[in-house]
Amino acid sequence: MNKAYETMRGFWLDAKNLLHKKEVPALGEHKICVAGVEMAATDDRGGVKNLMAAASSLGNASMYFENHSASGLGGFTGGASSGPVRDKALRLMQAAAEAAGKLDAVASLPQQKDPSRVTLFAVSADGRIFAKELAESQARDPQNELYPFFAYTQQLIGAFREEQQPSAPVPPAQEQKAG
Repeated sequence: MNKAYETMRGFWLDAKNLLHKKEVPALGEHKICVAGVEMAATDDRGGVKNLMAAASSLGNASMYFENHSASGLGGFTGGASSGPVRDKALRLMQAAAEAAGKLDAVASLPQQKDPSRVTLFAVSADGRIFAKELAESQARDPQNELYPFFAYTQQLIGAFREEQQPSAPVPPAQEQKAG
């Protein structure tokens, strides 16, 4: 894991980083205020790179991924005021709050190194971290009790992709000829 990615990962896993914001909603029995997924992928050079998508109960979200750029980090932020990222972030937070009791309390979030597995995580307002690593194929199974949580992480990633797509060019208006 490169330093830039590790820094952004640490930012999202520390609930104190939300305290300078307005009142932060703490959701569900475990008072969840941050949640997301960490995945790994094999890059074109055969190395493993990490990707994290995280949201807060304020409706903002970020997605970070390791890459071969000068900084070693790429990503997006969004959802602060409105739009598809905010909508998916808030839905993800509700699903995470409902699933938090099915996750394990951990001292720190283990780094995901296996491209066939995902780690779902949630952070409580008092800084407790809850996580569950499972095979991606299990997470994608609608019968799995963590499926809604995982599905909303994927919808959040999709919302970021949607926002990053260039909008289709608008054809110029046809000129009317005076008769």
